Amino acid sequence: MPLEGVNMSCWNKEQLENMLFDVVNELNLSGSMFEKHGPLGTSPAELVRLVLDGKDLQIKALKAGFVAI
Repeated sequence: MPLEGVNMSCWNKEQLENMLFDVVNELNLSGSMFEKHGPLGTSPAELVRLVLDGKDLQIKALKAGFVAI
């Protein structure tokens, strides 16, 4: 669901947190990532940021010519 131009005040804190947990659930964490960042280990917002940062690093490495990461 795109959030551009949406007034964030139309959702309460619990609803926003639930949406963030939905995003985390869609990440399909590997076993080791789940153990490290499981449901009580890392906040959902931080976990999403870590995953996105990791993907950015992988993309940069591939663009730089790395074959395996």
